[in-house]
Amino acid sequence: MCIKFTVENDIDYIGLSYVRKAEDIENVRDILKRYGRSDIGIIAKIETKNAVKNLDDIIEVSDVVLVARGDLGMNFGLEEIHHLQKLVVDKCLKKRIPVIVATQLLESMMENTVPTRAEVVDVSIAIEMGVDALMLTGETSAGKHPLEAVKWLKKIVDFVERHIHKSINEASSKAREGLEDLRLRFTKGVLELAEDIEAKLFVFSMYGNTAKRISTLRPRIPVYVASPDIHVLRKLSILWGLNLLHVEAKSYEEGMQKMLKKAIENSLVSYGELAVLTYGLREPKQRVEILRIGS
Repeated sequence: MCIKFTVENDIDYIGLSYVRKAEDIENVRDILKRYGRSDIGIIAKIETKNAVKNLDDIIEVSDVVLVARGDLGMNFGLEEIHHLQKLVVDKCLKKRIPVIVATQLLESMMENTVPTRAEVVDVSIAIEMGVDALMLTGETSAGKHPLEAVKWLKKIVDFVERHIHKSINEASSKAREGLEDLRLRFTKGVLELAEDIEAKLFVFSMYGNTAKRISTLRPRIPVYVASPDIHVLRKLSILWGLNLLHVEAKSYEEGMQKMLKKAIENSLVSYGELAVLTYGLREPKQRVEILRIGS
């Protein structure tokens, strides 16, 4: 019934609770395929002892992994939760699978209009670990101050992201180890080219695959992704480090031109700055262009 609702209401991801093994994910994926919606992403919630035991296999078949700290705290000692969170995040970074941390991030804001100092530190630590997203639960579903909770979470994220250069370097290093897939190596090469010359990276993506690969490598520079498909952009919005643009285009060439034009119009890139433009490996001919804006 839940999966039918997901399919009928054009939802981008489905969260699977109490995952125990990889087969749980594969069973849901088979059902989605029967509905003709294999594009819907599956988020595996890690919250049981079996999920932790079979973590590597679960990560391998999931689109996104979620650290569900509330139920983990019911199945493990509270003193173990930080270790488990770091374990899951590190494994996801190395496997290049998006990861979310959820539950009791700003729990006190269910009643209060400001978070505690400890909550601010907790959220900051999760960001420094390199997670893709943070998810509020009770704060927005049952709390008295849902809007304030979201604003505070964004405020913390914005501040920490401006000051975590060392942590990002560590996350990037973990994510870029042992790349064997040709597409990942191409992506890494383009990304590190942009990083080395301190350029902004612009990616036009029809399907979102190249953008996702870039995100999993934890870029150290601003990355802008344009697509004509709003569904692709919605799915990418959960990923780390991507700034998204909707651009109507029927070809990669047209898309790259319109993407750059829109970026200039919206002051995302300034005259005189360096930009690296690229697109994915679906095209038989690859293009990587370096240009200085306005020259």
